[in-house]
Amino acid sequence: MSHFGVLSYKSTGHMNPLLALSRRLIDRGHRVTFFQKPEVEAQVRQHGLEFVPIGPFRSSSADNGTGGQGSLTGIDALRYGVRRIVGDMEMFLREGPAALAHAGVDTLIVDEIALSGPTLAETLRLPYFVVSTSVPHNFGWTAPRRISPRYTCFGRLQDALLQVSILRMRGPVRRRLDRYRLQAGLGPIRGIEKMFPAVAHITQLPECVDFPRSALPRNFYYTGPFVDEAARRMVEFPWDRLDGRSIVYVSLGTTRKSEPAIFRLAAEACDGLDVQLVISLGGRRDPDMFAGLPGDPLVVRDAPQLELIKRADIVITHGGLNTALETLMEGKPMIVIPKSFDQPAVAARLEWLGVAEVLPADGLSAKQIRVALGKVFSDPSYRKSANEVQAKIISARGLERAADVIEELLEKRQHAIHV
Repeated sequence: MSHFGVLSYKSTGHMNPLLALSRRLIDRGHRVTFFQKPEVEAQVRQHGLEFVPIGPFRSSSADNGTGGQGSLTGIDALRYGVRRIVGDMEMFLREGPAALAHAGVDTLIVDEIALSGPTLAETLRLPYFVVSTSVPHNFGWTAPRRISPRYTCFGRLQDALLQVSILRMRGPVRRRLDRYRLQAGLGPIRGIEKMFPAVAHITQLPECVDFPRSALPRNFYYTGPFVDEAARRMVEFPWDRLDGRSIVYVSLGTTRKSEPAIFRLAAEACDGLDVQLVISLGGRRDPDMFAGLPGDPLVVRDAPQLELIKRADIVITHGGLNTALETLMEGKPMIVIPKSFDQPAVAARLEWLGVAEVLPADGLSAKQIRVALGKVFSDPSYRKSANEVQAKIISARGLERAADVIEELLEKRQHAIHV
């Protein structure tokens, strides 16, 4: 049995899949320890996982205008973002080796966006698996122009920074990482795939949801969604307020980039239709901010998303892969309004599959949403396509497949070492 160390980005979209995978590995007799900032310790431990804190505790107020990025704009916010990325990476590089060695882990599971992970693995000579919780970075996050965000000049600069710093590992992030690697006696990071490659690159993106590809890296594995209902925290919800009408569920993720304007447009679009609109604010906003929306929708700070998707007829989403996959697992069609990051790439795939109508966030109107709702409700092809994808995803057994890949490849590796 192995003792896995998990290095994950701390946002919900990254934590939920990796918590589910970790629980499955524990069910198979392994040990799993998360190495992350102290503020997520309670979330991890409630699932029976071990936890080692890295760095100081950081309260949520640090980003809401009291000294964090929330109080900055323009170039200052951009510089802060780069410093934060580099600072977090260096903190994990500084504290990680001793923490990992002391905990006694023998294998790493590295979230693709945990930039320090492969270097920590190489430093300690530990086998490691890279996990993409969304569209893998090497696939690119491009999408048709009509659904890609129409950035301002500054927005394009921010997007380019993300692409260069995180997805392609260039610029200041790579320079600081290579500086550490030089001091540790390692070569530049660009050579790690040859000198110390991952045992496997695993993505929860199902192959049936990706565009056809003529070639893939030899150690690349599609699986399917890492979803474990038992791993989700309990969320109170006023079920008695559901009135029996068809449900349109709106979820724009858990980041602060969710636009209140889109919630209002969705309410205007549903007003007068024979549907009940349910809006989840992703735990980030106060429902009182949305009192008096047209049509009196049910607005909650947070929602038991998996249960609501089961009851919904249509899901309106930003295009985050977790919400998209959870919706497809229930065979439900979507209206997708991508905003940034990987969302346009996910939206393009959903549109290609025929399971969603995609609307550009820029210049969005209530009329566009209303027309899209009418189209998805009236055209059975959306639900038919969603049901077909649902069957493929369920048969892929994503969570079991990912655990199988990890165990089988580790066993082969151990056998090769001892032969």
